[in-house]
This record gives sequence, C-alpha cells and structure tokens, in this order.
Amino acid sequence: MFSFGKSNRIANITIDDYVIRMVENNGKDLDTLQITAEKRLPINTIENGRIVDEPQFYEFMKITVQEWGIRHRSVRFFVPQSLIILRKIEIPEDVKKDNIKKYIQFEIGNTIHFPFKNPIFDIYKNGTGLNKVTVLAAPEDELLKYTHTFSDVSLKPIAAEIQPLGIYRYFLQKQPTSHEDKVYMIVEYNVSSVNISIFHDHKVEFLRHQPLTISKNYWKYNEEINAYDSFGDDVHYEGEVEDQLNEIDRLMNFYRFSLHHGEKEVNQLIIVGDSPNLLEIKHLVEERYNIPVVLLETEENINGEPISSSFIPALGLALRGGK
Repeated sequence: MFSFGKSNRIANITIDDYVIRMVENNGKDLDTLQITAEKRLPINTIENGRIVDEPQFYEFMKITVQEWGIRHRSVRFFVPQSLIILRKIEIPEDVKKDNIKKYIQFEIGNTIHFPFKNPIFDIYKNGTGLNKVTVLAAPEDELLKYTHTFSDVSLKPIAAEIQPLGIYRYFLQKQPTSHEDKVYMIVEYNVSSVNISIFHDHKVEFLRHQPLTISKNYWKYNEEINAYDSFGDDVHYEGEVEDQLNEIDRLMNFYRFSLHHGEKEVNQLIIVGDSPNLLEIKHLVEERYNIPVVLLETEENINGEPISSSFIPALGLALRGGK
C-alpha cells in the first residue's frame, strides 16, 4: 500500500494497543518462516492506534529489537485500522489515468475532505464505474511516528498496508477455490476491538473499526502461553458480543441495500482475531446467519511448534512479496 524502500529478509510486524507480533521470512511465502515472536506493550503507550507516548514506544522497540535479534531488518507493518479512512471518489472524465493521484492530491481540502491533515493515501480502480476510484488514507503524522521509531531502533521500514489485506491474502491461500463474484466479510475479533471489512472481486469495499466498551483490565493474561486466555466478567462480555453481532447485522444490510441497492450481499463470513473466545463467537454467528462461516486457523509451524492463529495477520503480511 504505502512503500518506503527495498529489502530481502523481512520482519513482518503487527501492532495493536496492547501487543506487538512479528514473523520473519525470506521472499513472499511461508516456507521460509524463521521467527515468530510476541510481546505485550506497556499500558498507555498506544491508544486507538495512535502512539501517545513516543519515548516509551522508542524504549520498548529498542529492547524488543535486541531481544528478537532483528537489528537492521527490513520491516513491513500494518497501519492500525483505527487510523484508516476508505473513500470512493468520482474522477472527472478528462483526468487521465496517470494523473488521478495528482488530481486527488490537488483536491484534498477543496472537494475531497478527510478528518485529518496531510493524508497519505493509496488508490485503486473500482470494479465498476470507469471514473471511480477507492482511496485508502491515513494521517501522515501518525504514520511517520511509526516509521521514524523503526528507523531510530535500526530497522528499515519498506512498506505499510491495511491489516484486512493481510488476513484476506492468508484466507485466499488456504481456500484454493473459485472466489469469482463472491462477497466476503472478515470479522476480526480482538481483545480490545472488532475490525470488520468486506471484500469483493479481491478489493476491499468497506472498513469499520469498533473499539470494545468492555475494560481491557478484565482480561487475564497467561504468561505461560503469551496470550489473553480468559475474561473476568462474563455478563459484560456476553453483552458486548451480542452488541457486535447486531452491528454485523446492520453492516450486512447497509452493504446490501444502501451500497448495492439489493443487487449484492455478503456470501461468507470469516472469523479471525486474538480473542480466546473465537470458537464461541463462530457458533453464535452460525446460529444467526444462513451463510458459510469460516474460523480461520493456522497450519504453519516452526521447528515443530505450531504458530498461534493470532499471527494470521502477520502471516498474511509475510505473503505480500516485494514491497
């Protein structure tokens, strides 16, 4: 999506408000996986995708890079979904294909508006409509905080993209069937948020980031398995899950009737994330919808040790290839 340079041996990094994960590979496949690693972030370092304590994040990353032995590695990373804006923009017919990006850059602040200054963006053509493009944008200042910190701790940022693309890429590798004209909704249910995206014709058509209202303090972290494995308030948790299922209902209807006037609808749901309750969530989703539901799980291992499914976004990033 957003590119910065070139490299060979690559650390593929995902960062949430509470955790950083990394897988390292050579090239663009998962046969060359060499390292997987995970580490909790100090509280109040990143909030809703934004680095709020840069000195603390720098110190954390400096120690982490040393512990993981990845100094001077090239890095690909995901822009936090809470920072991403997706817009569909109509381009005048007299604007040539090679000038679309310049046109959008010129119109930002005039006819094209984002809820932040100095957006950095990428574009791609829509499947329908010759003069329509989809724009994915993020605030440049927030993105630069990540790239500058990586550079300051002897890493080499070469590319950034959105996390749903990594998940979808991994899903495609695991589902070698025809995907023509199918509409997929990816529901990434994490400890602190739910990310929902919709793909059609291998292009993202919809993004939604929803922070959970339940306190992260309720989650119990298991040091032995390096993961959150239980929640301390079942009543609040069950209410939150029900709220998110209702939100999926609303978004499916919005996609079908508001965006596509009843002519297109979600055909399959893909469940993924680092919540320890994904299997329960999958069963609840299956009870509600009469469409296939897939709980995306990993099959890879390193030295005989299975890789946790919480690494799926990072594995999808490792499949990116090139920049």
